[in-house]
Amino acid sequence: MQSPIAVISLAGTRSLDELPEKVFVALGRRGMEPLTLKECTYDCDGQELILVEPPKEQDIPDNGNLEITEDWLVECTKCNRQFTIRCVIHYLDGERLETRVNLIDDKGKDLGWLGSY
Repeated sequence: MQSPIAVISLAGTRSLDELPEKVFVALGRRGMEPLTLKECTYDCDGQELILVEPPKEQDIPDNGNLEITEDWLVECTKCNRQFTIRCVIHYLDGERLETRVNLIDDKGKDLGWLGSY
């Protein structure tokens, strides 16, 4: 089995730098609450994530309404557990409108909506 570091170098040009540091949750009329995206979803609250498997590149059409799901498989360097950052990206006529982020644990359970960016 390859180490996550070896997979990163084989992954090509995609990296976790493409994802924002924070996502935002709407608080109704009170504004938005920022939540850190790039931290461990488990109890260890590790701040260092390694990209294990990036999402595949997808073509975005220039017209129409489209939602694309990107799964970013990451591993926490503190607890060595993997989880998935799932981004559901909404495009309209080739322009990104919003991205909703869910977290999926290592057993495939959807932990729910984290926020949007």
